[in-house]
Amino acid sequence: MNLALANDLTKFKLGVRQRVGELMVERIGKNDEIVTRYMEDHDFQATAFPVLAKAIWDAVNEEV
Repeated sequence: MNLALANDLTKFKLGVRQRVGELMVERIGKNDEIVTRYMEDHDFQATAFPVLAKAIWDAVNEEV
């Protein structure tokens, strides 16, 4: 994830939002309920996305 290494968390969130959505769609068969809620409930998505983005950003930056 070069995006996480090259940017601060705020910029990273802007670039990773679409990819998180794509990953959610890929996981729908394994956890339909949470993915459906994430994709359809905008309040839930607004709460969950920053947490997911930070966890990804932290994980990538810890590896360096």
